Order: sequence, then structure tokens, then C-alpha cells
Amino acid sequence: MDKSLIDLGNESSGSAVQRGVGSAGAALHSTIDKVADPARNTVDRLSTAAHETVDKLASNAARVADRFSDQTRRLTDAPARAVDYSKSWVQERPLEAVGVALAIGFILGRLTAR
Repeated sequence: MDKSLIDLGNESSGSAVQRGVGSAGAALHSTIDKVADPARNTVDRLSTAAHETVDKLASNAARVADRFSDQTRRLTDAPARAVDYSKSWVQERPLEAVGVALAIGFILGRLTAR
């Protein structure tokens, strides 16, 4: 047999093997992509849902912290506001203030005298 014919035979069988390997590789890649795409979509949806949940929790926590801060500020300011209101009321109505003070003194004296 002619050596060039043997080489041609090897080349054609080598090319067929290479084509078969290439075809099998492409089929495997396609299968992997078919399996991975739904998983990727699921992971993306779960990731988006998780991010949205964290954002909602952070937003709610920030609102609660703001409300707590406002309530705390109001509670700490309340005594000072009460004193300021009392001062202005006494300055605007001094006779009534003296009358109220006498009434409160009388009531406290009766309660503690026993």
C-alpha cells in the first residue's frame, strides 16, 4: 500500500475523531447551559428577594429608630417645657397662682396631718 494513502486514512479518521470530540464537547456545553440557566435564574430571583427583604428591614429599623429618638427627645424635653409653661402661667396670672398654691398647700397639710 502506498504510504500517502495510509496518511490520508489516518488524517480522515483523526478528523472524524476530532469532529466527534468537538461535537460531544459542544453537546455537553449545551447540556450544562440548559441545566445552569434555570439555576441561575432561581439564584437571581432569590438574591433579588433577599436584597429587597434586607432593604425593607433596614428601612423599618430606621423608622423605628427615628420614632424612638423623637419620643426620647420629647420625654427629656417635657420637664423643661412644663417648667417654662408654669413660669409663663404664673407670670400671666399671679393671683390665680397664689390661690392654687394655697389650695395645694391646704390639701397636702390635711393629708399629712393625720
